Amino acid sequence: MTKTPIFSSPITRTLTVIFAGLLISVVITAAMPSYLPLNQGDRIAGPTLLFPFIWLALFLYGAMAKSLLRVWSIFASLLISHLGLIAYALMGN
Repeated sequence: MTKTPIFSSPITRTLTVIFAGLLISVVITAAMPSYLPLNQGDRIAGPTLLFPFIWLALFLYGAMAKSLLRVWSIFASLLISHLGLIAYALMGN
């Protein structure tokens, strides 16, 4: 009986889900005030309090997904869409 690892490169996957997940959760947290229907005070507190849960969700998805290419594509789409929301909010609706 041979032991084959579940993932082909666990170190690459771990580094991906830690650092890319952290970067994307920071960008998502920065973009959340542009689409959350909260008053001015809660637009800062809400995303700040949700940050650990966003990072945890990205980490768990990246750790459990079968394909690392799919993880990168979903992370890239989240990053691009939220960077677009930040740019739109900074241009002044």
